[in-house]
Amino acid sequence: MGIIERFLVDTHLWVAGGAAGLVLFSQHALGLPVRGAPVALVAASTLLIYRFDGWVDADRPSRGVVPVVMALAVLIWSWGQAPQAVRWLVGLGTIPCVLYGSRWGGGDICLRQVPGVKPFFVTGALTVATIGVTVLWSSGEVTLSQLCRLSLLIGILLLSNVTLFDLRDERADRARQIVTLPVLFGPTLTRWGVAGLCLASCVGLALAGDVFIGTHAETAIVIALSSTAFCVGHLTPNGPRFGYAICVDGIPLLLGVSAWMLPA
Repeated sequence: MGIIERFLVDTHLWVAGGAAGLVLFSQHALGLPVRGAPVALVAASTLLIYRFDGWVDADRPSRGVVPVVMALAVLIWSWGQAPQAVRWLVGLGTIPCVLYGSRWGGGDICLRQVPGVKPFFVTGALTVATIGVTVLWSSGEVTLSQLCRLSLLIGILLLSNVTLFDLRDERADRARQIVTLPVLFGPTLTRWGVAGLCLASCVGLALAGDVFIGTHAETAIVIALSSTAFCVGHLTPNGPRFGYAICVDGIPLLLGVSAWMLPA
């Protein structure tokens, strides 16, 4: 497991794959053609941002020069393919992401230490990136209602995803004075909250029927939300980092696979 963990998790290839999966799913859910370049752009950007975060926080494992070089090459290629609107979104979006991870005042001041910022910033940034790049890259028609519904579902999934990792990092975050939901409410209440949010979303989708997001996309997101609730009950805060990463970051990747397996 050590070699696989170093190759997939410590290099951030796995989390980049999860981000790519969200773009693939967004294309599928919105009825847009599947394009590789926007998937590559979001995946490469995610890897580089996580690598920057690992560089700032030296206690977080972050390995491999080759993945960074490859991500830079993919970013340059996909940037060259991107419409002007996508370039503006990614370029401007990089600024708050860098500010979020940076430290000032000799390393004592960091935006993520502001109470409650971490889970909602990460959720918002990934939601905007995956859906924004998908829509701005395509010439297909997408309604505001579609965007709102998809953003809500992906936002719920990502917030649950981020909070699961924060459960494992609760002691470390508390020591670094980073106020996450587990630090604020405690691990037990947070676990119940995440599980309840995921299951309530599944029930809501079932009651709404396929008019909310479409039959096949609904099936995929219900599987993802149910899997997240399952992880809440079976992943313990003291569990191995490898298991957390493979299971939790694997859920968005599962959504991407569904874009290929499920009919439009």
